[in-house]
Amino acid sequence: MSALQKPKFRELNHGECAGAPILKSLWDRFDFSLLLTQSGIMKRNGTPSWLICFLYIVGLVSNCSSVVQMAQLADKDALLKVMFQPWKLAQYTLSRFLTKGFAWTTFGKKRVERLQ
Repeated sequence: MSALQKPKFRELNHGECAGAPILKSLWDRFDFSLLLTQSGIMKRNGTPSWLICFLYIVGLVSNCSSVVQMAQLADKDALLKVMFQPWKLAQYTLSRFLTKGFAWTTFGKKRVERLQ
C-alpha cells in the first residue's frame, strides 16, 4: 500500500474576507453607490463614501468588532487592497464618517424600494 501524498493547492489571490467579491457583485447589482448619493451620503474629499460603507458591510460580515479591525481589513484582503489603492484608510476616517449625521433613514427607504 502506498502512502498518501500531501495535497497541492494552487496559490490563489485571496484575502481575509472570502465574501468580499460576492458582496461587491451584490453591491453593484443593486447600485447601492447611487442610492447613497441620492440620499445625500457623500464626502467632499478623500476616500469615497460608498467605499467606506462597503468596507463597513464587509467588516460586519467578517465579524470585525471595531472600526480599527475594519480599517486593518482593508490592508489584508486582496480585493479591498485593490479597491482602496489610491487611499490609505485610517480608523478615524471610518469613525468620523459613521458618526456624522447623514440621512440614513432616507437611504434605508430607498434600499427597501429597490429590493421590492
